[in-house]
Amino acid sequence: MKSIALKILSITIFVFFIISSGCSKNHRVFIDPSILIHNSTIGKGLPVSVKVVDNRSNNIISKWEDRFKVRKFTIISQGDLKEIFRTRTLQGLTKLGFMPKKLNLKSDRSLKIEILNINSRYQEDPPKINIRVKANIKATCKNQKRKLSKNFTTSKNRFGISPASFPNESFLNDSLSEVMGKVLTDPSLMICLTY
Repeated sequence: MKSIALKILSITIFVFFIISSGCSKNHRVFIDPSILIHNSTIGKGLPVSVKVVDNRSNNIISKWEDRFKVRKFTIISQGDLKEIFRTRTLQGLTKLGFMPKKLNLKSDRSLKIEILNINSRYQEDPPKINIRVKANIKATCKNQKRKLSKNFTTSKNRFGISPASFPNESFLNDSLSEVMGKVLTDPSLMICLTY
C-alpha cells in the first residue's frame, strides 16, 4: 500500500514539474517607437549633441505568474535600447530642424535621454486579458550655462484584449512613441535647446 502511495506521489510530482516547466516562458519584444511629430524649423539648424543612457537594472519589461505559480512568463526587450532611443531622438531632432550629432565634450548644446523605466502589467480577465504599460524617461538639456531636467511619463491601459495578441508588442511601442513625443514637443525643453 505504501509503495503504491509513493508511486502516485512520485508521478504527481513529476507531472507537476513537467507542467510548470512547460508553462514558464520568456518572450522577447522588439522595441521600435515611432516619432510622431510634425516637421518644423524651430531648431534653426543648431547643432545638438545627443546621449542616451539606460538606467534600468535589466531588460525585463514584465514578469507574471498565476496564483498557483504554475503558469508564468517573462517579457524581455531585445536589442540595445540605448541605440534604438538614440536613433529615434536623432530622427526627432532632425525633423525639428536641429543638426543632431554624437555627444562631444566641447558641445555647447546637448540633450541627454535617460531611460528610467519601461514596465507592463498583465491581469487575467477570462477569456480576455488587461494590460497596463508605463514608461518613464528623463530628458536633460544643457545649453552653455543653462540646464533643464524634466521627467516624462506615459501610462496606458487596454482592457479585454485577446490573449492571441500577447505580448502586445505594438501597444508597448505605441506607449513609448507617446512618451518620446512628449519629450520632443515640450516647450521648455525646446526653449532650452534653441537659446
